[in-house]
Amino acid sequence: MRSKRAFPRGHVQRPEKRLASSPRALLAIALLASSMWACRTPAVHPAPAALIDWSAEDSSRVAWLTTHGRTVRGRYAIVVAPADSLTDAAQRALTDSIDRGVTALRRLMGAPYSWMRIADRPITFYVSPERFVSHASGRGETFLSLWRVRGGQAPILHEASHELLAPPAPFDPDEYADTLAGNRLSERWPLWLTEGLPDYLAQTVAAEEHLHEGDVFTIGGLAAVDSVCAARASAHPRHAEWLATIGATGEPRTLFTSERATLAPAFYACSQSMTKFLVDRIGVTRTVALFPALKAGTWEQDIARAAGMPLAELRRRWLQQLRLAE
Repeated sequence: MRSKRAFPRGHVQRPEKRLASSPRALLAIALLASSMWACRTPAVHPAPAALIDWSAEDSSRVAWLTTHGRTVRGRYAIVVAPADSLTDAAQRALTDSIDRGVTALRRLMGAPYSWMRIADRPITFYVSPERFVSHASGRGETFLSLWRVRGGQAPILHEASHELLAPPAPFDPDEYADTLAGNRLSERWPLWLTEGLPDYLAQTVAAEEHLHEGDVFTIGGLAAVDSVCAARASAHPRHAEWLATIGATGEPRTLFTSERATLAPAFYACSQSMTKFLVDRIGVTRTVALFPALKAGTWEQDIARAAGMPLAELRRRWLQQLRLAE
């Protein structure tokens, strides 16, 4: 938080002419004026972090890939990539792999459900040449950077899980036309759960199906997530600010700014860890069933009924297991 220092505006008397003619007096006056000017000059503060919108260019990406891309279709996955980026065989192999992964995600979730926005339709994966944060759209489309796909770092199953978990719109706070309504929902939004469950599902399916899933934040899978969360939270200089939203409500705004990289590795590790703790107690299908309850605001009560204790108590036990202090 910025602090403002107030300087009183006193009456300054002019020096006597005799004093003004003295070199020492002139120097003293100059120093005094310089000091006063320094006091009146506002301090220079770092520029605030800029908000980022990684989906802003999605329509342009789709348009470009429609003209310059090649499309390969599977039952549950469609991959659209620049025609010169992958060989036909490589793109087919990628599509088959993703198709197998999405099929397994559906099976793990217990899908289909009547509330699923995507229903039984396939997910389209747009592989675009630029560098940006991989993301799902909520419209059955996900966007991946080509460099991450080539390097094996694309969170493909994570983004697919977002599409499978989305109830009818408006669901996410950003989907509300009424900004006030979206802001109110955002204040009660469990970002740890909406990001942690896609991670949990993706890591589980990748291990069971022997599929590669990009490890964007170098967590190391479900087996390592608790220790990684504890280490990163303990080392983070402002951990109290964002750790309070894990297993609770709220969205750390830093994740949506140019300072995202300072928080995302710790936040995603701990979100996945808390979600794993929850799934271990109430099961995957009951955790999945929380998503249509997010909009209604009944998800905390649903957790309490399924777990036999309030969410706050679950969170306390999770922190205790990881030996984390607030």
